[in-house]
Amino acid sequence: MKYGNLCIAGHNYNSYKFFSRLKELKNGDLISIYDLSGKKVDYVVYNSYETDYNDLSCMEQNTNGKREVTLVTCNNIKNRRRIIKACEKG
Repeated sequence: MKYGNLCIAGHNYNSYKFFSRLKELKNGDLISIYDLSGKKVDYVVYNSYETDYNDLSCMEQNTNGKREVTLVTCNNIKNRRRIIKACEKG
């Protein structure tokens, strides 16, 4: 990926699987993603918030030429979405 917003959605289970622990991430935390060739790219969390379940603005691709990752899951209790935004470390 040259630049843009890689969006990854996952289920929020109560069993600590998939994205159930996203709420524990905070600004400054590191997220590492590996591509198919095994190359690791590190991202630093810069925003964590909840939004309405139908708000898709977090998937915007205009990143001003930067590489970002957005993790999306649900908040089963509040019927909202949990969003984690991170930018490439560098």
